[in-house]
Amino acid sequence: MEKYNKLRIEWDCRRGMLELDKIIMPFYLKHFDELTDDKKDIFIRLLASTDLQLFSWFFNRGQSSDSEIQSMVEYIQNVQKITTN
Repeated sequence: MEKYNKLRIEWDCRRGMLELDKIIMPFYLKHFDELTDDKKDIFIRLLASTDLQLFSWFFNRGQSSDSEIQSMVEYIQNVQKITTN
């Protein structure tokens, strides 16, 4: 049995804001499998956040008080910058 329920994770990547969908889903589809199990767990915790929290973190209006989640946000932002340049 697989440790991660990919259908559930993919469903959780779907957000109510288009801006978040354009960040989170592409990252999941292209990079999730490359993450270590620890990073996958952090990504899944990140998905439990509200859209407003995620929007704030990804668009630099605030930071998560959880340092692991904040590191994941920054990692996703950096990956996005690399793939769009």
